[in-house]
Amino acid sequence: MLKRVSKALWSLESGPWCCGVCLFELGFGIRPLEIDIVERNGAESVFWLSDYHEISYADMVQSSQRGCQVCKRFIEAFETFHASFVKAQWWPGRSGNRPRLVLDQTQQVFELCVSPYDYSEATPTFQPCICIRRKVPGSSRDGASLDQAARWLAECRNNHEQCGAKEVGFRPTRLLFLGDKVQNTIRLVENEASCPIYAALSHQWSKETQQVRLEHHNMAQRKQDGISLCEFPPMMQDAISVLRQLGILYVWIDCMCIIQDDKNDWEAEAATMASVYANAELTLAATWCAGSGQSLFHNDSGNYTSAFDITEKNGVPIFLRPVWPHYSERDAEEGLLADAEWPLLTRAWVYQEQFLSRRMLHFTRHELFWKCNEVLDCECSWYGTGGNSAICLVSHQRQTAASKEWSQIITEYSRRNKTFQSDSLPALAGIAKSFGKQRPDAGKYLCGLWEDQLESCFFWYLAEPARARPDIGRMPSWSWASVTGRITCWGVSLEGIEFLGSEVSYNGDAYMGNFSVAKITLCGSVAPATLYYGQQWVDIQMHPTPILEKDDSDIESETGEPGFGLKVGDQLATFQPDYRLDDPIHRSTYLASGAQILCLVFGRISSSSNNLELEESWISACCLVVRCVDEDQDLYERVGVCRGAHIGNRLDFETTLNISQRKQLALI
Repeated sequence: MLKRVSKALWSLESGPWCCGVCLFELGFGIRPLEIDIVERNGAESVFWLSDYHEISYADMVQSSQRGCQVCKRFIEAFETFHASFVKAQWWPGRSGNRPRLVLDQTQQVFELCVSPYDYSEATPTFQPCICIRRKVPGSSRDGASLDQAARWLAECRNNHEQCGAKEVGFRPTRLLFLGDKVQNTIRLVENEASCPIYAALSHQWSKETQQVRLEHHNMAQRKQDGISLCEFPPMMQDAISVLRQLGILYVWIDCMCIIQDDKNDWEAEAATMASVYANAELTLAATWCAGSGQSLFHNDSGNYTSAFDITEKNGVPIFLRPVWPHYSERDAEEGLLADAEWPLLTRAWVYQEQFLSRRMLHFTRHELFWKCNEVLDCECSWYGTGGNSAICLVSHQRQTAASKEWSQIITEYSRRNKTFQSDSLPALAGIAKSFGKQRPDAGKYLCGLWEDQLESCFFWYLAEPARARPDIGRMPSWSWASVTGRITCWGVSLEGIEFLGSEVSYNGDAYMGNFSVAKITLCGSVAPATLYYGQQWVDIQMHPTPILEKDDSDIESETGEPGFGLKVGDQLATFQPDYRLDDPIHRSTYLASGAQILCLVFGRISSSSNNLELEESWISACCLVVRCVDEDQDLYERVGVCRGAHIGNRLDFETTLNISQRKQLALI
């Protein structure tokens, strides 16, 4: 009792009390609690000695019962958001992090916000963890969302020097003419004399898409009579509605502007996609849609999940909102988050659409995102402001293809999903063309690689278990496009490798990958080896040489799959095959256990172990594993990479070099 009285008396001199739970100033006459703050500097003082301020739900209930109306509103907000917690932490905006409230068990994140239009220098004094955010409508169909899209587009058109069209006068072969808002028929136009302003649609194909695709049998009718709007899938109908409201009356949609049953037309049009997206006034992205049967618009209005009004200070409304996932390039490439939130961004074809489009309007599950060559923004303004400092935390200016290393591009691209493996090179053709124009020093394009950048890209390897080699016709074994799965490029300097030249010629567009000859010649240290797998590989490991120390893990490969192994002299090591070598049904790729192969040393890895009994270090050889396919012409194919770096499961670098000879290899 004395402590409470003394605290109250001290507060008369020190300043008003702040609630120890919600961190807002308490109203006059509200009974104090032990958790409350009485400081001249207010609630900010709770962060002076700690990175965060922890609260409990029980304290919040107690605070609301003693009369704190803000805590009462917080409880109502969490009930509305269907969120619960035992403990939570207030985090201030420090060290580049955003102010936030994190619930302990679910790790749900909330932000306490004021609108940018209401923000002033006095706002941070209301509560130390306030962010600057816009309120988001419950549905992206709402006029407020489309008004925001129109503002982004106008701002970009008027003020962004980097967002202009690159090829003045370019026009796609075919476009869809939308007409006015009441027009019920969409007409296909071909080779328009003028160069109309047009948009492009980035979307994921589905069964609904197949039903409206352009084919020879329906093209004449669509040009003459058009196609009824009601025949379009829901997502495309919504896209047309958005474009009409933005005043863009032409759109390019791949499935309806390329003749899908004409291989020649498909190849010709696919080769121009770089120009189609680069010159489109806007690309609409159905980012949250798994197919055309969904609506382009989200609708959260029935769930009340967009925002909840907490209080008002000096006429400034303050609201609480859950933090939804926000797009970043890394999120789009990895993990389950992309699959759940942005399924479109996991697709291989969309990778180049993101790169090449000068403006993209993303329709996501919760709000609209805008990305152009100069700005990344969203309806809630999460990208623009980090908190009460109102400083942009991250530069979101778009990277061009030429600003990245090619090894990084193909690594990112290989993580995207493809319906048809044969699309590996066509779906990257637009980026490759753009890269080649901006980086003439890269040299000649070689089926997914660049002649003058082979040192950084040629020694790629699978980052996942091998699958059957894709049946996509002839594709050179040295190209990453010859395999299925995520790849990584060797990023360390090479050891004694000389590239002696390439011989690659094409039937048609080089970037589409339809080649007639594809050979790369190089020279390096080569050691003879024997390939083993299955029971033979298990058996040979049961009789270790002096270099081999038996370990159960040796029976598995680096990826955990049943192992493929090599014997090089007296050494044994597992290796990562490019594709399944042990399937006799696929005779062209089958390689019997016990087959003779070669190991081309291209690098080294240094490793060490440190335990209480023994400290060791060692250097392992990294080798390209190849097999001879034509002895007369001395031609070879690659079949995998050996990168073992563990004791008893590796090729010692010096030992391997000592049994190697310099040899020239022609890889096809």
